[in-house]
Order: sequence, then C-alpha cells, then structure tokens
Amino acid sequence: MKLTGKMVVHQEYGEQFKIETFEKILPETTDALEKYLASGTIKGIGPATARKIIKKFGDDAINVFKFEPLKLAEIKGISKDKAYEIGEEFNEKWEVWQIVGFLEKFGISANSSKKVYDALGKDAIEKIEENPYILIDIVYGVNFQKLDRIALEIGVSKNSDHRIKSGIKYALIMASYNGNTCVQKENLIEFSQSILEVDREAIENNLINLNVKQETYIEEIEGETWVYLYPFYKAELNITERLIALRDAKNTKFIQNFETKIRMNERMLDIELSDKQREAIRQINDNNICVITGGPRYW
Repeated sequence: MKLTGKMVVHQEYGEQFKIETFEKILPETTDALEKYLASGTIKGIGPATARKIIKKFGDDAINVFKFEPLKLAEIKGISKDKAYEIGEEFNEKWEVWQIVGFLEKFGISANSSKKVYDALGKDAIEKIEENPYILIDIVYGVNFQKLDRIALEIGVSKNSDHRIKSGIKYALIMASYNGNTCVQKENLIEFSQSILEVDREAIENNLINLNVKQETYIEEIEGETWVYLYPFYKAELNITERLIALRDAKNTKFIQNFETKIRMNERMLDIELSDKQREAIRQINDNNICVITGGPRYW
C-alpha cells in the first residue's frame, strides 16, 4: 500500500512509609532506572553518575533513593547535602518514574515519559489503561503496532472509535516522515484499512468526526480531496501567510542597473556566471522571496 502526500506514597524521611502497588510499577531490571536517571530528570545526576549509582546499589537503588538517600554520598562527587536534595527530588518526581516503568512496554523513552506526565498528570497510567491510543497525540513517533497490540490484548474493541481515529492519525504521521503535510483521501482510507483491518465505512465515519473536532482538516484541491493533521494544516497556512506578506512587502534591497553591477562584479572576481546563475540572482533582486523546491515524492 502507498500513500500519496502533498504510586508509591511516602511521608517525610524518618517516618513510617506506606507502599502501595510497588510490585506492579517497579521495572523488572535496573536498566530503566539508569536511563531515567541519565536523562537529566534529577538535578545533579547525569549519565556517568547514574552508572555509578546503579553499579554500587544495583536492585536496591530505589530503596536508597526513597528511604536512605544519605547513602548516595558514598558516590564520589555527591556530598551529604546534595544526597539529601537528590533523594528529596527523586521522591517528588516518583509519579514520573512510575510512568517511565509503565511506558517501557510501549517502547517510549524516559524523556518522552516526562512529556506524557506533563500532558496527563498524576492519573496518566489510569488514563492510558482506559485508552492507550491517547499516546499517539502526545508522543510523536510512537510505535502504533506495538501500542495497538497491547490495547487489543487488554480488551479494546477492534472497532473502537479511539482505535480507528488513532490509526488514521498514525497514517498521516507516517506520511509526514516522507515530508508530506497532507495525503490524498482515498489513499489515506486504503492505508488506514490495511493497518486497522476494519471496513471502509468505519474509516470514513471517524474521519468525519476527526474533521469536525479539528483534529484533521479536509481540503478540496483541483478536484481531489486531501487530508491534513490539523496542526500540519495550521503550520502550512501560517507559512503561506508569511510568504505572501514577504512577497507583497516593499523590495528595499532592489539594485538599480542590475546587469551593469553583475558585469562589474564578474570582472572584479574574475568569474563568469552561467545563464541559470545569472537568472537566479536576477530573481533574488526582483523579488523579496524565492522558494526553491524539488518535485513531489510518493510512497
């Protein structure tokens, strides 16, 4: 098929800690914790320090952060005051860490997990379990096939509107990887059917709903129907408006006696411009803006 494109809860240190659902959210290995720490989420910890912490404390690293943060001072370069600050910040950001562990199975990185948390808040895991497809709107480049497989395994219906809408958006995102801001409607429907395995009517109905909610934009161009992701449409519209404004502005750089000046510079630089080079410079002189583009690409 081708597309054609135009809670872990705690109290203060030294008091009783209450741990809930720990086994559910704790990653199976220390690799995810190291990636999380190396991402810069915790101030004062970079990739090198993250490796040292994991090497020293191993599977007990989380307990150290949560319950005995002063042990971090055993790592070279971390003072006792800094160890306490790191432990305090780790606990403040524990909700983000829960999401990191949860999103591992979706192939989503630690940095992107922070983006998910910012978008969905402390109830992010519950919201994703209810509708995994919301990740399509938050994390650019999420693996739809992996997300779709997990969603179907937890009981999401194959004909779910959430699933179909996300499949359509995913198809449009795939087109953007090839530099396309929009896709011919017919090709979009065919490709969406191939990845979702639902009937055409379901695709068309959800495409209408996406358009009504301004999640996509449908435009008629020379008798053909094209579909954009709405942010791509707005971006392209904004660029077009700015190009028009530049085109219509006063040309303050216009050079009088252009041919004379060109010949003078050719003699001074001891060069001779080709006809195409001369024409390119003339266009720049005559116009405020010139757009150089290649032909369309298809896939």
